[in-house]
Amino acid sequence: MKKSVFTIIIALTLLFLASCDHPEKARNEIYAGTEQLMRYGDYQEAEKHFTKAIKYDKSNPDAYYNRGCCKANMQRYQDAIVDFQKAVELKPDFADAYFNLGQMYFYINDYDMMCYYYKMAQENGRDNLEDLMRSCQ
Repeated sequence: MKKSVFTIIIALTLLFLASCDHPEKARNEIYAGTEQLMRYGDYQEAEKHFTKAIKYDKSNPDAYYNRGCCKANMQRYQDAIVDFQKAVELKPDFADAYFNLGQMYFYINDYDMMCYYYKMAQENGRDNLEDLMRSCQ
């Protein structure tokens, strides 16, 4: 009886620790994914690292943003939109994520949403959007 109670306590402790955020591990995975992209241009492998980063820290907007970039480069635009939206949910002033959302909506021919997100990117500090914004007038 004591052994089974002890086993249950250990199992619950491990489960709790596995569910906790680990920001340092997340940063390491983001670094590994970024290196994978820069050195090899391997979006699928990089995406795996960013997904691990998200498992370690679900509140890291950079992990979602980078995974969205991988998906966008693999032309998985709807999947990328989900990640970019999560990035701006976590960091509402994330200008590059807003810009990339605009790009994704451009690729799927939703020009109203494209303009909305370009405007959000501009309002949050993204420069040089004047030419893109002209098509939104």
